[in-house]
Amino acid sequence: MINNSENPREEYDHIDELTGLHNLNGILSHLQGSGDHSATSSSVIIYLNVMNFKAFNQKYGFVGGNEFLRGLAKEITNIFPDELAARTSGDQFIILADSLDAKEITDRLSLLFEAAVKHEKGLRVRIKAGIYQATGKEDDPVVMVDRAKIACDDIIKVYDKDINFFDEELSKRNELRQYVIDNFESAFQKKYFKVYYQKEVRTLTGKVCGYEALARWQDPEMGLISPAIFVEVLEDVHLVHKLDTYIIDMVCSDLRDDIDSGFAVEPISVNLSQLDFELCDILAEVDKCREKYNIPVELLHVEVTESALTSGSDFLGQQIKRFREAGYEVWMDDFGSGYSSFNNLKNYDIDVLKIDMDFLRTFDTNKRTKVILATIVNMAKELGIHTLAEGVETREQYEFLKRIGCEKLQGYLFGKPKPVADFDRPVDCSLEVCEDFAFSKYYDSIGNINLLGTTPLREKSLEVFNNLPIAFAEKEDGKVPTYLFVNSAYRDFLSTLGLAGMEGANEKYTTLDELPELKEYIALLDRAEAAKGHRSEADIITSGNIIRHKVRFLSRHENKAAYALVSRNVSIHGESDTADSLQVAMAHVFNQYFRVDLYDDNGTVQNIFLNTDQLAVAEKEMDAVEAVKIYSDMYLYPEDRERFRKFYYIPTVRDRCKEQGVDYVIDYYHSAMEKDNGRMQMYMILPFYYNDRWKYISCCRYADEIKDDTWK
Repeated sequence: MINNSENPREEYDHIDELTGLHNLNGILSHLQGSGDHSATSSSVIIYLNVMNFKAFNQKYGFVGGNEFLRGLAKEITNIFPDELAARTSGDQFIILADSLDAKEITDRLSLLFEAAVKHEKGLRVRIKAGIYQATGKEDDPVVMVDRAKIACDDIIKVYDKDINFFDEELSKRNELRQYVIDNFESAFQKKYFKVYYQKEVRTLTGKVCGYEALARWQDPEMGLISPAIFVEVLEDVHLVHKLDTYIIDMVCSDLRDDIDSGFAVEPISVNLSQLDFELCDILAEVDKCREKYNIPVELLHVEVTESALTSGSDFLGQQIKRFREAGYEVWMDDFGSGYSSFNNLKNYDIDVLKIDMDFLRTFDTNKRTKVILATIVNMAKELGIHTLAEGVETREQYEFLKRIGCEKLQGYLFGKPKPVADFDRPVDCSLEVCEDFAFSKYYDSIGNINLLGTTPLREKSLEVFNNLPIAFAEKEDGKVPTYLFVNSAYRDFLSTLGLAGMEGANEKYTTLDELPELKEYIALLDRAEAAKGHRSEADIITSGNIIRHKVRFLSRHENKAAYALVSRNVSIHGESDTADSLQVAMAHVFNQYFRVDLYDDNGTVQNIFLNTDQLAVAEKEMDAVEAVKIYSDMYLYPEDRERFRKFYYIPTVRDRCKEQGVDYVIDYYHSAMEKDNGRMQMYMILPFYYNDRWKYISCCRYADEIKDDTWK
């Protein structure tokens, strides 16, 4: 918003040509002046920083970038019509307001963020806002702008926070940052920096299998200064590599003392900043420290934060490769934090994935946490990457992470980080508490097994595979079910039934809709839909095999219903005990009949079970019609013989089943054998489809052995 001035030329010099807003000099002139927008005890400074704007310019060019800035400026003046706005640099803006409370500021900024989306052209451009509310104690109005900028800068790297108010806590942190800048050189000289060690525990054994080295600044004036403060400052002034090499030197010194003392020795992981790779040859520096104390390379691991890897830098990838070629393990720290990107797992070769502690903070309150943790561990195992979870605080968390195969844990459950002086080394560094390092590769090889995968014993080939036969089926009212999808394992299952994949199965079931097994299959699907838990399972004889189906009803829309299936051919893939049990059960079933014969569509018959004085007629005559005639003449009353021959005329059996709405046909005849004295016998014919043809099983037993008097 442009104000009139007694000096038009001066006012013109204070205007940003691109947006029509004031520039930095313009807003500072008003803030330091005595006019309507001068600084007061109720002044509010809002500092805006457009994130990802460089990428926006790269994609849409400067013309597109300028369009965005002009559009954003227009939205600012619409939402803050009575305030003074300025564009202070390429992608940063200042709004000077008066007497706005925190809620009104937040509400208006939320409207601004929503309005800015229409100018983004599809590329997400996030806006960060820092706010300073005057107290009336400011000596220089410019301080208010600085503090609003500090509040904005404070959340630049915080992915889930876009609005930040300058407060007393932030003020103290800023003062501490300044203290760090002024005193870090003397802190190095006076050795105020210390190494604290945090245990890493192997879930399989419960023993300490390593430590993470953490830098601490123990200052005589300020007390213990958080690394969240001094590491960021040292990165800003490009001196973090000096800190990291100092810490690594102390770690190697402590390792040498462990080796010489005879206590258990465990590897130590050290943190490296992205800037370490840019400011020096960090590999050479690490090697120098390690060789100085004669430390084996296996005892020193390198941690790089995932946020450092988000740059996608080829240079950083090459540096990681150098470390691994030199024999160091490289770990990715803080996986799953705000900067998480699966591209990092694709682009960089790493040995261990450290799962960010933020996941475990919601372990007890968010059910999704366990699913996500299990998914990360499963994915890492399939990629051949070991896993470590940070922030473990409860036994329940420990047991869950052990159950899903997370190999190592770190957190307060095992103790807080502490310096070497606080260790009770005869106890803390004994083999009763610590792992024998000689066994680390042994345990790592066990850790390679994916407890969550369906193929845990297969060598990792980076091939996506599931050996569980899974399919989706669809049943439309009035039609037979068809498969919508089958995975490769289900295709293998179908092949055991002589079916050529999903298409072959669909074609068979569509053309042979009177198959008995198909009716049972449809009934199984219907039971799943009707069941309270929408699940059902059953064994169905199909093509001479026992097929075990497990079904889950998924959804229905109008006349279509969808199901998920897991199916196995128990006859082929059953365990030996199961196969033996099936043989025993089949023998028992056969023993309920005095004879079982098998008829074929080709007009032949063969006897497959005989427990009677009758002859196996099929051994003398395999033609079905002739064999039936011979049998009836030998073993049935004369008045029953013609009816029996019609009953056993195989070409009409399926039609009779269809007419009667049954899966098999039954009839009763008098035995003509002398010892039976006209005893009534039951004859049953059951059609089934096998090897692309119809077959018919015939079973015979005495009717009075059946606990049912309907035959009388």
